[in-house]
Amino acid sequence: MPNQPEHAPSKAARSRWERVSLILQLALSFGIAGGVFLFVLVYGGASDDSDEQRPTRPEETVKIVGPRTLAIKPGTPLDTKLDKDAKVRLEVLTTPILAVTGTVLVTLHKGDEVAKDKWQFASSDLLSAFADWQRAITDVKFQKKQLDLITEMNDKRVKRQEEVVKRKRELLEIGTETKEVLAAEETNLIAFEIQKRKEIHEQETQVKLSERTEATLARQLQQNGLEPTMLREAASEGVIVVADVPEKLIRQVKEGMQCHVEFFALPDHKPPFTGRVSSISPVISKEKRVASVQFVVHDTDKELRPGMFARIGLGDERKALVMPADGVIHVGDRDYVLVGTKDDQWQIFQIETGELRKNEFDLLPGDLVKNDIEVLSGYSLENPARKLQKDDRVIGQGAILLQPMVIRALQAPLK
Repeated sequence: MPNQPEHAPSKAARSRWERVSLILQLALSFGIAGGVFLFVLVYGGASDDSDEQRPTRPEETVKIVGPRTLAIKPGTPLDTKLDKDAKVRLEVLTTPILAVTGTVLVTLHKGDEVAKDKWQFASSDLLSAFADWQRAITDVKFQKKQLDLITEMNDKRVKRQEEVVKRKRELLEIGTETKEVLAAEETNLIAFEIQKRKEIHEQETQVKLSERTEATLARQLQQNGLEPTMLREAASEGVIVVADVPEKLIRQVKEGMQCHVEFFALPDHKPPFTGRVSSISPVISKEKRVASVQFVVHDTDKELRPGMFARIGLGDERKALVMPADGVIHVGDRDYVLVGTKDDQWQIFQIETGELRKNEFDLLPGDLVKNDIEVLSGYSLENPARKLQKDDRVIGQGAILLQPMVIRALQAPLK
């Protein structure tokens, strides 16, 4: 077998050098780990003695300082963007409390006789419902008349039989009549009384059924936007107009409230048509979520036609609270305003608002016209007995910037 070269390392020598290399690597690793440990041990706690040198967290510009109460730090960039000097004012308003659109529903052209009066309706469904309701009214009258006649007939029948029984008893006493005949007549009297009760009960049932039918058809008229009782008023006044008011705003409408009506087809009509709220439907439309408000408009010149569209302003002259519209904060389906108390603290008030109105007073040339808004009601969420009132200081322009904090304050639990 040939000899190996002298310079080639033996297998044993290679194995020895590998072991030495591994030992050196382990020693170096332990040395590095130990050095890191000593550094942390010696210098790691040095920062504990210098907490005051750490950068402090900036103080919040807006804080929740109480139940439904915010505090705004003065002099901050946010503070300079807020109009904190706005006031709630008490003014006499002639503008409508609510503006809606409506439609002429019914007109009446009177004839020489009631039977010749000509009713005109805005839709065939309404005409059909009206005709059915009129038939039901006639049926109720008929059934009641029938009840009166049936009652009268049975009363006479029973009374006549009572007289027969009385006469038979007298004849029995003088001996010219037998007991059997008297008993037979008394039996007939009982039968007549039973028949009377039966016939009256049956007819009373018919009256109740006819009244129920009439009430159902009257409700159908209401669902079509027409209050049945208004038809009698229209017969003497003029034209029935109906407006759809969202259910959220229906509390602002009261019976007897004055209204001014402008018809799109008669833009130049002078003076404007006027009327008053005559009825508010008890039914809320399931599809539109509105309630029908009906009123009668005076139409002396017979210019109005069923189906005409109108712009309607509801509301009388009144004293009302007004404030800058910019100060109203909308959260969900409710409105809020921030009312100043003390030390730059602001309580959250929940309010109900009316229509916008332009504030054009005390403006210089070139100034922007700002909108005011009527406040129908308002109260503190922290103290509901505290109502919004004249001269309350509120945040006006810039209030929208505080909406996130208002939401947080509303969501915070009351203590």
